[in-house]
Amino acid sequence: MIKFTMKAAITSLLLAVVVALSDARMDALRHVSTGKCPSITNKQDLEVVPYLGTWYEIERFEARFEEGMDCVHVQYSDLGEGVVEVHNMARTAEGEFADIVGTATVLEPGVLLVVFPDGIPAEYHVLDTDYTNFSAVYNCEQLGELRYEFAWILARHTTLDQDIYDHARKVFQDNGIDVSHFQSTHQGEDCPYST
Repeated sequence: MIKFTMKAAITSLLLAVVVALSDARMDALRHVSTGKCPSITNKQDLEVVPYLGTWYEIERFEARFEEGMDCVHVQYSDLGEGVVEVHNMARTAEGEFADIVGTATVLEPGVLLVVFPDGIPAEYHVLDTDYTNFSAVYNCEQLGELRYEFAWILARHTTLDQDIYDHARKVFQDNGIDVSHFQSTHQGEDCPYST
């Protein structure tokens, strides 16, 4: 059974933000499509402390900063005074271990502001989480007729029970988000996981 948490979602978003900030074109950073960003509902009673710990990326929308990466996982740690350390880790297409460390602070219920070194701050919207199995994380920016999206399904384990997986995808669908854009992220015994 796989668990989702806000921490993993925040880590994935932070990775996306770092790559996006280093890239001059937003469309090279995230999934791009025509249409309006959906009106979403964040998890209003999100608690940060139970969200801390390790999260594994199960699926994601295409993101330039994660191109070719697998074994993606994140570690959220309490730094005190309302600040959370976000440590994103992955294996690159070349087989190398890669990581980046940033911070996240709560902006409003269910919304965190994530910042990586030399990066532009980005909002991390936790649509839902049960803290022990899954987390559904999303971000959308509107520029004219185009929407630029990030989305992640995170879990506390490297696999996810089918019922919980189906529920996580339904969270996105209930918020008007097209789940057909999700791509699976490889997780397995061959991954260089950090403990």
